Amino acid sequence: MLDHLKASVEPITESDADIREKLWELNVPALLMSIVHMSGDTSVLSRYPAPRMMDVVAAGASGEQLLEGGYTREQAAQIHEEVLAAIAAYQARGNQLPELDDTVVSELYTFMCGHELDERYENFIREEIALDGVDHRGLNLDSEALKAAGADFPVVIIGGGMGGVLAGIRLGEAGVPYTLIEKNPGLGGTWFENHYPGCRVDVPGHSYSYSFEPNHEWTCHFPLADEIRAYFDRCAADYGVKAHTRFNTEVESAQWDDASATWRVTVVDANGQRDTLTARAVISAVGQLNRPKLPEIEGIDSFAGPLFHSGAWPEGLDLAGKKVAVIGSGASAFQIIPEMADTAGELTVFQRSPAWMFPNPGYHVEVGEGQRWALKKLPYYSKWYRFWLFYTSIEGVYDKTLVDPTWQDSRSVSAANDEMRQALTAWIESQVQDPALLEKVLPTYPPFGKRILQDNGSYLAALQKDNVTLVTEGITAIEPAGVRTADGVLHQVDAIACATGFYADRFLFPMQVTGRDGVNLNDQWGDTNGRAYLGITVPNFPNLFCIYGPNTNLVVAGSIAHNAESQVNYILRSIRLLLEGGHASMDVRQDVHDAYNNEVDRINADTAWGWEGVSNWYKNDAGRVTANLPFRIIDYWQMTKQPKPEDYRFG
Repeated sequence: MLDHLKASVEPITESDADIREKLWELNVPALLMSIVHMSGDTSVLSRYPAPRMMDVVAAGASGEQLLEGGYTREQAAQIHEEVLAAIAAYQARGNQLPELDDTVVSELYTFMCGHELDERYENFIREEIALDGVDHRGLNLDSEALKAAGADFPVVIIGGGMGGVLAGIRLGEAGVPYTLIEKNPGLGGTWFENHYPGCRVDVPGHSYSYSFEPNHEWTCHFPLADEIRAYFDRCAADYGVKAHTRFNTEVESAQWDDASATWRVTVVDANGQRDTLTARAVISAVGQLNRPKLPEIEGIDSFAGPLFHSGAWPEGLDLAGKKVAVIGSGASAFQIIPEMADTAGELTVFQRSPAWMFPNPGYHVEVGEGQRWALKKLPYYSKWYRFWLFYTSIEGVYDKTLVDPTWQDSRSVSAANDEMRQALTAWIESQVQDPALLEKVLPTYPPFGKRILQDNGSYLAALQKDNVTLVTEGITAIEPAGVRTADGVLHQVDAIACATGFYADRFLFPMQVTGRDGVNLNDQWGDTNGRAYLGITVPNFPNLFCIYGPNTNLVVAGSIAHNAESQVNYILRSIRLLLEGGHASMDVRQDVHDAYNNEVDRINADTAWGWEGVSNWYKNDAGRVTANLPFRIIDYWQMTKQPKPEDYRFG
């Protein structure tokens, strides 16, 4: 098991004056937790209110000036003095921390969350934050017989992004042999492929990492793509995953052989050389957003200049001073447009529908020296800071996405959702004074009907620059000189960037996967475009496991990093079930799979993103939501804690 989960810290050597200045950069709730860890005294918690989750939308629109956790600057200043006193006492004890018993730890959880916790929720937090240094998510083959069986259980992992690297780390830790197949020359998945101007993650970096491998060196609170790619690359190097990886290689097919209970995986490298690997299990970690989707526009091949997808931005392309078109207004376009507005001579944005956006003034802010100092030196601060980011992303929003069938306003799906709509509307209105532009950029569909984007004001500011034109007329054709719209206007441009999304509903595309009795996976899925039990296992496909499979995308439920760890945890324990029972194979029962997916479809249909009045990339052509997980993350965590043998057929 991983042995460095404890909150190891460097000695604190800075002066009080230096520390006092740094403290203003820090998360106040996490500071309070660190005080207790250094002092062992919980009385500090009685002197301050429990932190509250700010309604960032309302706060951003109203200009409310409170620090994280809802604390005033006066309260924070008092807490800072308590931190300094706790540090002095900690240093006087030779940097030794008092042991906190379970009662105290439970009190910390209750204070941080602001309410009493039931046993399930507390266990959920205990595992995520791992204050005790115990790693509950690895594969522990704790007998010589299991270790020997695991060493004779070769696995093929397809894809070297977040999920694939994680699976490799965990299998390697357990002594299970594996080969990782990666189509690119490097690791990082979507963060290797997407390097368009401004590309960055839209969840906080300090929660967008493996729980067992925190990164205290992020440059920005919302890191840029290159830095995220470097993080996963470093993890792969440090844990030996690179040594098991075949780069520049794609999987053509995977075929299950019942007689030997093995998968035959055919791969082809960049030189066209084919090879067949034999595996006891296959883990697909290909992701949902890895196959760029160019728009189906007449004449798209006729354009005389560079035309490319945002997910395949040409290396070294210089568009400074050029006339540039961006087709699309989703997450990628939202990041590209402010960058292009600063460098292009003229920028024309073709918008099909506007985006809702959360106010986030810190979206482009760099991590300060004080934050880095605390993450490295202040006992347990990093763990509680990560938890705060995680907790505030999973609580308080889910209910705003649920449809009230009695609600009558087509701009929202419930009273809570409409409250969100009004707050987001106020945020957009605060940035745009031109009524004509406001009409174009203000969505009329419910919040969460499409992906809501993080906004620090740069996007709408870019649209209001003199060199930028927003076009909402539909595109009828692309011609050699530019883009023709439905009003007959030809918009002449030198280059076209298509930020038009991915084939999100083509899971495992374009591989040919064949299961029991010659069943083809694409044929079995048919028009549904993908269903899996827990998004992980599929009937008739034994020992095939998916990470970030059908219906596992998160909208409001937290970090995809946590979800990947839940899925890998489930896969590891499935492998243990096979080894412990001496089974050759396991595949999910059809009735179990169907009941689960019926529930997924039922709940998704009653959310803002599944509502019949919206279209989005979450749905397939038939209107079924194929991408999103409809459950709270704590519920999914519970579902994936341990596979139930009764859910499976064993061979």
